[in-house]
Amino acid sequence: MLIQLTDITKIYRVGIETIHALRGVSLSIDRNEMVAIMGSSGSGKSTLMNMLGCLDRPTAGTYRLKGREVSRMGAAELAQVRNEDIGFVFQSFELLPRQTALQNVELPLVYARGSGWRWGARRKRALAALERVGLANRVTHRPNQLSGGQKQRVAIARAILNRPAILMADEPTGNLDSATTLDILTLFRQLHSEGQTIVIVTHEDEVAAHCQRVVRLRDGQIMSDLPIAQDQAGRFCAEVEARMSERALRTADSKAPSAEAKAC
Repeated sequence: MLIQLTDITKIYRVGIETIHALRGVSLSIDRNEMVAIMGSSGSGKSTLMNMLGCLDRPTAGTYRLKGREVSRMGAAELAQVRNEDIGFVFQSFELLPRQTALQNVELPLVYARGSGWRWGARRKRALAALERVGLANRVTHRPNQLSGGQKQRVAIARAILNRPAILMADEPTGNLDSATTLDILTLFRQLHSEGQTIVIVTHEDEVAAHCQRVVRLRDGQIMSDLPIAQDQAGRFCAEVEARMSERALRTADSKAPSAEAKAC
C-alpha cells in the first residue's frame, strides 16, 4: 500500500474557536491509482491534501507513505519526503516569472538533498520532463510568454521531475478553459497509464470523471469512497466526459462544452 491514513484528526484553534477540520479520516491509496478528492468549501479536502502532501501534521492518527510513518517526522525529514516522493501541481501554477520553463522545471533538483546534481545532468532531466508533457519547443519561454495550459504543463513537468511516488494536484484546471482542461486531464491520464499515482483535489465532477475513484468529504469526514462507475453524483458527468473525449478525437477544433456538460 502506497498511502495509509488511519484515524487522522486535525483540529485548529482560532482564538477561542475550535475547528475540527478532519474527524477520524482513514484512507488507503495503492500504487498507480488515480483518485479524486471532492467536497464543498469547508469539507476538509484542502486539509486532507495538506496531510497527504506532508504540508501539515495531524493532531492525532497515523500516516504511512511507502511504509514509512510520516506523521511524526521532523521538519528536515518532511522536506526530504516532499522533494523526493511528492510532486505538487497547483491551480495558480506557482512558476517563477523571471525564469524560463527549463529553469522552473529544474528547481526540484537544485534543492534536492545534497544538491549533487550537476548543471548538465539537471538540464538533461528537465528537458526530458518538458518533452514528456509536450513542451520541448518552449524551453526558453518565460511564464508570461506561455498560455495557461502551457504554464500548467510546465508545472506538471516540474512535479514529475524527481519521479515522485505521488503526484498531488490541487484544482489543477481551475484557471483553464474547457478545451485546455480536457488537454491537461488527458495528460494526467497518460501519466497514470505510465504508472504514476495521481491524487486530484477538485470540486468539479467533470474533472473527477477522469479518475478511477472518487472520495467525497463532508464536515471533515469521508462520506463515500467509490469507483467512478459507482459514484452516483459523478456517473452522469463521466458519461458526458467520455462522449466529449470521443468528439475531441474526431475534430481538432472542438468548441465549448455542450449544455449537458455545463449541467454537471
